[in-house]
Amino acid sequence: MKKSFKIIKFKKSKTRFEFQNISKSFDGRPILKKVSMKVYPGEIVGLLGPNGAGKTTLFNIAIGAENADNGNILIDGKSIKDIPIHLRSKSGLSYLPQTRSLFDNLSVFDNLHGLVQLFEKDNSKAIEKTEQLLNNFNLVHLSGLKASALSGGESKRVLLARLMISNPKIVLIDELFSFVDPIVIQEMQKYIFQIQSQGVSCILTDHSVNTLFETTDRNYMMTDGHIVAEGTKSELLKNSIAIKSYFGPSYNKD
Repeated sequence: MKKSFKIIKFKKSKTRFEFQNISKSFDGRPILKKVSMKVYPGEIVGLLGPNGAGKTTLFNIAIGAENADNGNILIDGKSIKDIPIHLRSKSGLSYLPQTRSLFDNLSVFDNLHGLVQLFEKDNSKAIEKTEQLLNNFNLVHLSGLKASALSGGESKRVLLARLMISNPKIVLIDELFSFVDPIVIQEMQKYIFQIQSQGVSCILTDHSVNTLFETTDRNYMMTDGHIVAEGTKSELLKNSIAIKSYFGPSYNKD
């Protein structure tokens, strides 16, 4: 699925989210090496790279699950690197991990409503917010089902709805397109574009390169813990380092 619209004036806006020279080592082994990225309001940015490149570690540092050895993380120019996870969420950051993380014994409604209540103490407004999310992500007819009964695509819709509970400014989404059928991938793309249309920025990782390129406005290529290339699909596919380290010489550029 290709976008029906394109936001083109990102660089005339202030940076929404930024990694500045993030470095991280485990037991003396460098995992991230001065990684810097910028994302502008409403921009969808892809983060590509082989397994072990450091993408998940970078996301974990962004949300506060791990600490960087050096560097900074900013939302709207303000550092969030020294604040705890729940305050990063309140600062506008939301994260969808690769692993499924629903409460299987609760209904779809309760999976959303229980978390909405953390941000909205007025119960009538919390119910209203929950119903809005159910509607926005085509979940109304599933609201009474236990999460354990959902298909893979349905579960991903609930997770995307949950991602939006905190009214984020920037969302990090790890391998949303994995292990689902092509028709579900197209559906997920539609909801990503819906999120973007609300002015929310996105960083996506996925090994489905063609799907990622269909979805993103711009991309970063990470290899061996550092950024080796940046640009649009056509720019990356002309980049000799990206071809050598990730795409390979026989990758179909169409």
